[in-house]
Amino acid sequence: MMTFGTQRSMDELKEQYGEQYWWNWFEETASLNDEPVSIRHVTGPLQMDGDLILDEDPWAIIIDGDVKIKGTIICKTPEERVSTLVVLGKLQADNLFFSGSARLAIEDDTTLNGFVVGTWGDGGASFDVSGTLTARGVLLDPHTPAKASKQIDALIMCGEGWPIEPDFLDGDQPELFDPGVLDRGGPFVNFNLIRNAAQAGAPVFDPVAEQAWRKDKGLPV
Repeated sequence: MMTFGTQRSMDELKEQYGEQYWWNWFEETASLNDEPVSIRHVTGPLQMDGDLILDEDPWAIIIDGDVKIKGTIICKTPEERVSTLVVLGKLQADNLFFSGSARLAIEDDTTLNGFVVGTWGDGGASFDVSGTLTARGVLLDPHTPAKASKQIDALIMCGEGWPIEPDFLDGDQPELFDPGVLDRGGPFVNFNLIRNAAQAGAPVFDPVAEQAWRKDKGLPV
């Protein structure tokens, strides 16, 4: 669990952020949980070497400033523990994984060197970027939403009916992926294998197929 920043109360944070359009959404984190919520405030900019992992006990975190992580951001929580992260600035990291009931809002551009991976969103997990989201891939299971207000510069796999349009559905393009991340030989992906590969810097996409897809979509190759 996160050990930096300052422990705050909702009332204290409301004095500072209560007029923001996202405040009610952030504040409801406390009422959506039966257990006490760890409420923290971080004065940015925030820079870290290594992974930033937020999990277990429910949390409500505001990072006021830009965030740069030389590693992977992992936000996960059991379905019964709704947790919320708001970043009031730009976000840069190697990868970003979110799942369960972890809700993330980034109030500027978000740039990942690798991948966004979202799973098990039945419990309310979501990822909302106010600016442009840039990554090699945004890979979501059919139950998990993400969106960016400006644009997404990435190859997108997600379910239909969410705010973003998929470039392909899970199982449609096994040739795009490295065989090592396919579930029992494919055609569907194994999200655990994708997370492990992305975090280790191992192949997720087949490089030749990735370049062809990026060229067809008008992304840098």
